[in-house]
Amino acid sequence: MAAGCASLAAFLWLVTDGLEGYAPLRPGMAIAELRFDEAAPGRFRATLVRLPEGRVQVFEMPGGLWRIEARTLEWLEPAASLGLQPAYRLQRIESGESDGPAGGARPGRSYALADEAGADAWAWVRDSRPWSRHAKAGVAEAPWQPMTNGAEFTILAAGGRLVAEPAGDAGPALAPRDR
Repeated sequence: MAAGCASLAAFLWLVTDGLEGYAPLRPGMAIAELRFDEAAPGRFRATLVRLPEGRVQVFEMPGGLWRIEARTLEWLEPAASLGLQPAYRLQRIESGESDGPAGGARPGRSYALADEAGADAWAWVRDSRPWSRHAKAGVAEAPWQPMTNGAEFTILAAGGRLVAEPAGDAGPALAPRDR
């Protein structure tokens, strides 16, 4: 019986460790704010504020475009009936250059927003058939947006994707582009 309890405790510790860094995901919720300040021609200082905790990260980003990506977990039955809620973890932010008239973007510099140390429930769900019966692992990203001096955005979770809503005088957001 002691071995069984120890095995269960070890399993629960692994699951808890794997979910560290994930936050509850509710559709339409603001998960971050982002501001760009031109540091030099073609280089921007991006200030990311994670909501609601207010953690600030600053990045030096070359190029004229940006996008942000998050990993998502959606729990299936019976895990959902245990009270597990959909969750997300901001994964990376990257800069890019316009591909010109084609309308796409060439990725430039990428910055990790998550600590990759330790277990990751998202990777378990994606790579393991037993785990994938209990959850869906997804990627939500905002479409490429222009970086301009003083531009501010609120990043919202919306239907399996991220939406970058301009704040203040940033102007309208670009429509999503096919990649």
